[in-house]
Amino acid sequence: MHDFFLPIAAACYLLATLQLYRELIADAATPRTAIALTLLGAIFHALAQSTHWFGTEPSPSYLNVLSLCALTVVLLLLGSLLTPRRIFDAGLIALPIATLVLLAEWLLPAPGQLMEARSAGVSLHVISSIMAFGLLSLAGVYALFVALMDHFLRRHQLHPLMRALPALDVLEALLFGLIKAGFALLTLSLASGFLFVDDVLAQHLAHKTLLSIFAWLLFGTLLWGRRYRGWRGQTAVRLTIGGVLLLALSYFGSKWVLEVLLARSWS
Repeated sequence: MHDFFLPIAAACYLLATLQLYRELIADAATPRTAIALTLLGAIFHALAQSTHWFGTEPSPSYLNVLSLCALTVVLLLLGSLLTPRRIFDAGLIALPIATLVLLAEWLLPAPGQLMEARSAGVSLHVISSIMAFGLLSLAGVYALFVALMDHFLRRHQLHPLMRALPALDVLEALLFGLIKAGFALLTLSLASGFLFVDDVLAQHLAHKTLLSIFAWLLFGTLLWGRRYRGWRGQTAVRLTIGGVLLLALSYFGSKWVLEVLLARSWS
């Protein structure tokens, strides 16, 4: 049944993107139609994800994880409408990305991994780890858009692409919203790992743990600099990309070394 919801959610997001663009061009105070379509898409998106995570035998794939992170971004946009700092205009970038993720989840084969019975603490560590990596990876994508916009603005070039993108401060607000959420989950992942995973500092996991700690320090430094030094633009982009690369080495580089070179498993 979840496969039926995926293309519907993708269609809602795509229509919401087009409507948001039209309403922004028309200087609409509140893009009501785009918001309604986004909310409808988020409902179908959540229904599609519920099967993978809350079924009798949850078996999410890496595409399901990425899709869940895309849903988190959409909910962040919608949630901002309830605050003074609205960043829904960033949906011009976020919604097309969510659409592509949904279509990939719908069309591409991706074997799931059965979430076997394990302690609540270890489950917390696993879920927070993959969610942290997914959200911070998406933050890396938005950092590239920030870098692109900053590049054109610094050179006073009114590129046609600039007219179709949200304001730089709106996109930066979304970027740091993702980093804050990902940093919180990464903190939870590291804390639960030390508390509930017996061999988190064993030889076959030490490099993964250390790289994750370095990434945590980098993102923590970025958030500190944003709050107390006003860091933005290229500084924020470089630190974000650096943190994402450290996490990628932690998750995928360590996995390749462990399973391919050492012929061992994470278990």
